[in-house]
Amino acid sequence: MERALSGRSAQVASGPVPELILEDDGARSGARRARAYDRLRRVRLTASPHVTLAIGTMLVLVLEALRGSDTVGTSPVWPLAQALVSGTALLIAWRSRARLRLGPILVLGLAFHLAWIGLHLHLGLTGDHDSVNVYPVQGDVVLHGGYPRSEYPPGAVALFALETWLGGGAARTTNAFLMVPFQLVCVVSVWTLRTQWTPWLAAVVALWPLNAFYWEFRFDLVATAALLAGLALARRERWWEAGLVLGFGAAVKWSPALTCAALLLWLLRSRRFAEGGVHLFSFSIPVLLANVPLLLVKPGVVFTAYTTQNARTVTGESFFYLPFRLLWDARPGRWYFDPADVSAEANRAAVWLQIVAVIGVIALAALARTRSSAIALAGLAPAVFLLTNRIFSPQFFVLILAALVAATALVARTRSELFGVVGACAVATTANTVLYQSLLALRPVATVPGWAFISAIVFLPTIAAAIWLITRAKLQVVETPLSDQSDRCRASPLTT
Repeated sequence: MERALSGRSAQVASGPVPELILEDDGARSGARRARAYDRLRRVRLTASPHVTLAIGTMLVLVLEALRGSDTVGTSPVWPLAQALVSGTALLIAWRSRARLRLGPILVLGLAFHLAWIGLHLHLGLTGDHDSVNVYPVQGDVVLHGGYPRSEYPPGAVALFALETWLGGGAARTTNAFLMVPFQLVCVVSVWTLRTQWTPWLAAVVALWPLNAFYWEFRFDLVATAALLAGLALARRERWWEAGLVLGFGAAVKWSPALTCAALLLWLLRSRRFAEGGVHLFSFSIPVLLANVPLLLVKPGVVFTAYTTQNARTVTGESFFYLPFRLLWDARPGRWYFDPADVSAEANRAAVWLQIVAVIGVIALAALARTRSSAIALAGLAPAVFLLTNRIFSPQFFVLILAALVAATALVARTRSELFGVVGACAVATTANTVLYQSLLALRPVATVPGWAFISAIVFLPTIAAAIWLITRAKLQVVETPLSDQSDRCRASPLTT
């Protein structure tokens, strides 16, 4: 009896033990799964391309803060370091490019642009010459019922008036903030070209810092946004809207008109006469609205914007100065943006070479065998015009970079080609910033030995990239497919 009771007692005592062991193992397994999930989430977060880009952007801003409160004349170490940091972040983000999303890129781009402006206001940067001494002066004339004799089109002068009115007589800060939405339009437009490369290229346009100085102190982002938006709309064959935005850009800076002309000729050669007519008509609306009223009141000043530059000759900051220095013994002026000492024959040669180059690109666009190549060439036409202009300005690289990026998105076939163009643009914009911001803005040319070598670094990679893109577009016979970016932006298989 005692044995039976003790046996049953032992069974009762030992019965729950396996259940307790199972519960304990289950709890431990759940804890392990939770810890593994947390680790995986942390790994995914740290591997996110958006986190990588955010870290790179913050480091760029730290370097900008360390650069100090001088607008120009600072050490070239700072733009070189910013290029290295930003380039590294973009290359790391490339590895997980399929996870890039438009929303986070826009947030990062907006935060970077606003932080860049806010940092400069905090440091007390006075601004560059144009936004401080040119825009408010011309805008003030308009606000008082007149119209200045300006080298800028009427749309730009109207922008100066708006900036001056909002800024209470100054345009430095209002110009900086008014350019922010146009920069975001640039990013969205590159993204909506919808090729396998565009998510990463949109990040490049949003966060590459070596054009940020000109975003803030110039208004070239207006025409650049119009150009990229027009190309994105043309890619979708929305010819009315494409013409309209290109016309808006041409009312501010007339170079987008070259893109409209190229697209129009391609439509006409393709016997799409109705679409060509729609495109031309919509383009003419903003151009006429900006120019005709002024033409009726003050016809002389309208043409000033388009004829002022005719009297100027080759400047030391232009591409043509470099070969003319070798072939015609050209010499720069006191400042590198002054007219150079060149012969009349050299100046005429520069004019004709520019005409031939621009007409050649437009003709190739008209003869293009695919819509993508026609759009790429049409976008490159303003870039070629600016690169071959005998009066060059460093802010031209805002539009040039955008045009090269758009063409790359449309016609580049391999990763190597993509990196080749973007790398050339990175080198050129960095050298451009070093040349203007660090070396020559405040110093006569004679005091900076080797400046022409840096100028060659600005132009030669860019022109090589443009020639390659033109060649690639001319040879393209298969339409670049639209990438389904709603499918989490998965890139198609890459070749090297």
